[in-house]
Amino acid sequence: MKRFTILLVAVLVVVTARAQSNDAFTVATYNLENWLLMVRHNVTNAPKPAAERDAVVNVLAGIRPDVLGVEEMGTTNELADLTSRLQARGLDFPHHEWIQGGDPNRHVALLSRFPIVERCSETNATYRLNGAPHTVERGILDVVVRVSDEFSFHAIVVHLKSKREVTHANQAQMRWEEARLLRRHVNNLLERDPQTKIVVMGDFNDTPETEPIHAVIGDGATRLFALHPRDSKGYDTTHLWRWHRQYSRIDYLMLSPAMTKHFIKHSERIADPKGWLDASDHRAVSAKFSLTGNANSDGTLPEHCPTCPLEKNPQILLILVAFGVVLFLAWLIARRRSRK
Repeated sequence: MKRFTILLVAVLVVVTARAQSNDAFTVATYNLENWLLMVRHNVTNAPKPAAERDAVVNVLAGIRPDVLGVEEMGTTNELADLTSRLQARGLDFPHHEWIQGGDPNRHVALLSRFPIVERCSETNATYRLNGAPHTVERGILDVVVRVSDEFSFHAIVVHLKSKREVTHANQAQMRWEEARLLRRHVNNLLERDPQTKIVVMGDFNDTPETEPIHAVIGDGATRLFALHPRDSKGYDTTHLWRWHRQYSRIDYLMLSPAMTKHFIKHSERIADPKGWLDASDHRAVSAKFSLTGNANSDGTLPEHCPTCPLEKNPQILLILVAFGVVLFLAWLIARRRSRK
């Protein structure tokens, strides 16, 4: 019986791992808090401290994302540094994208285990405020990632205007204008094809009830679905504003209607390993997706679902079938022994 138990566990582990590796992939977004050269402790061009960079890598090693959007990245040299550090921990990202927006120092970037097959970023999106032109500070990074021959999606990474005051304009109005241009970008994609699969991710610098967030989400048939991840203790805050000791939820993963059909329900997470605050003042947000799809057939995706429909979740079905086969074999073995 002991040998049979070991066999049962081994079969279930192998089947589960194979189902997940063949079908599921993980998308994450993470504000790295100044992974760039800047003035630190009166030293110019100082990099992010090594201990903080190690802590960032530890957080990401726990998530093991397949597609990763990052904010507050420095130059392409700093991006290469992050990539090599992740590779040393077994996270290989052979494909990447980095864009230059209006901000000369802080950038958004994307690392991907899968090929990038199309680039659709906007780096010069502008708006007028108080009669003066302004550029979206970090741009709108948009690439098409090909996960398989049959499955591709737009990965959009943004970092909207922070709440820090500026002398030349109102920071809240700037953020709303950037959110409006982001929504316009999404609308352009969905107007061409309503079935376009999109993940919009990043640091939006505003909480869920605010106008910029509502502007990005939109309404009607093209409304985005904002995932509501939580940490291991059930909290949903993603950022600590250290100066004010204020926690808030400002980092998001948002899905187009077609992408919701591939979201693995209850897979969304806020990473809170020990020492997460040593890495960044933000916490990484992640979610898993299935190539074959497992959401409701009409595309609706309630925020709280007690069970995922088994007929829409091939991973669960495969595990249950394997478990049933093993139980049947155990019954046959026990029956033969009882006849001896």
